[in-house]
Amino acid sequence: MRYYGNKVYFKILFFGTALAGKTTSLRWLYSNVIPRDMKMTSEIKSIETSFGQTLLFDFTPIQISPHIVVRLFTATGQDYYLSTRRMLFEDADGIFFVVDCQKKELEHNREFVVEFNRYLDGSEKLRRSEIIILYNKIDLEDTYPARELGRLLNLEMYPGYEVSALKGINLRESFIVMVRRLLERLEQEARP
Repeated sequence: MRYYGNKVYFKILFFGTALAGKTTSLRWLYSNVIPRDMKMTSEIKSIETSFGQTLLFDFTPIQISPHIVVRLFTATGQDYYLSTRRMLFEDADGIFFVVDCQKKELEHNREFVVEFNRYLDGSEKLRRSEIIILYNKIDLEDTYPARELGRLLNLEMYPGYEVSALKGINLRESFIVMVRRLLERLEQEARP
């Protein structure tokens, strides 16, 4: 969390493989959960490829109170932009690790778990961030259940939700939990 003037800024990052559903999750939340009076921009700022993949990152700020702003980012999943992902992890207060539950994506997910753990190992601040796993695409066939995939990826120590970014299944709930945890941390730090 960062303080500027009389405002507190939180940074939440959506991280995961290419096409895991990071941007789709953010768009669903922006359209269906974030009230209009909290939106600080009229749309999510995105730079995309011609076929709809995030090129660098997506970004939108929301103001949840007069003094609290939450900045939401997605990190591109394309390997070409690895340095951009590393940069986006700086100062992240919350991380949604979006895992593609399709069985064919297991090895790709494992690669991103290795990268994720490298970031955590390199930053004490990042290790203190709130981490929630979004097990996406549960509505598709040939997928792992969240519990099994969490075990296969060694992510079971983090809270997780089975979600569908396209349908919005459990996105509202996971977002509320994330924001609540960040606000609880702010409250704890404000205590004398």
